[in-house]
Amino acid sequence: MGSAPGLVLCHGGPLAEPDDVRYVLDRTQGIAGFFGASSMERLPTERVIADQLRAFKQLPAAN
Repeated sequence: MGSAPGLVLCHGGPLAEPDDVRYVLDRTQGIAGFFGASSMERLPTERVIADQLRAFKQLPAAN
């Protein structure tokens, strides 16, 4: 009786940017891909919100 084939994905905190995932994929074998969570929805959204807040903070105060 053999074991069922599996699907190996990389995922986790240190893999927050595409370059991080590329580093892992370039240096490993047998990884089918990347499973993103925060790196796909929360982290990019935080950047956009922070940029928007900085833009509003640069507006001059009303007289």
